[in-house]
Amino acid sequence: MITDKKAFGNYLRKMIKQAGMTQLDFYTAVEIAKPYFYDILSGKVNPPPPDMQYKMLKCLDLDEKQRNEFLNLAAKGRNEIPADVARLITNHPEKIDLIRQKLAEIFTTQ
Repeated sequence: MITDKKAFGNYLRKMIKQAGMTQLDFYTAVEIAKPYFYDILSGKVNPPPPDMQYKMLKCLDLDEKQRNEFLNLAAKGRNEIPADVARLITNHPEKIDLIRQKLAEIFTTQ
């Protein structure tokens, strides 16, 4: 069984290749150390924190589907909610009650 951390590393490797970058070019561009980068790819460490995820996304130029997959895999490997969802909630605290209402509706109808 592939671990969530390994799944993120595999996906990152694939997206770097798709972007036409070498791994050296990529980890240099996002300013992370070579050992840390290879630990991410191998699943030895959690996927990077949200700020680094966004830095990586800028380098990769992914479409919306790929971007969502990247953020979802990172979140799963970190046991967190996706970084874009967390940012949305953080930037719009006035929407928290609306989100809770929608969740209550969803769980009430199940």
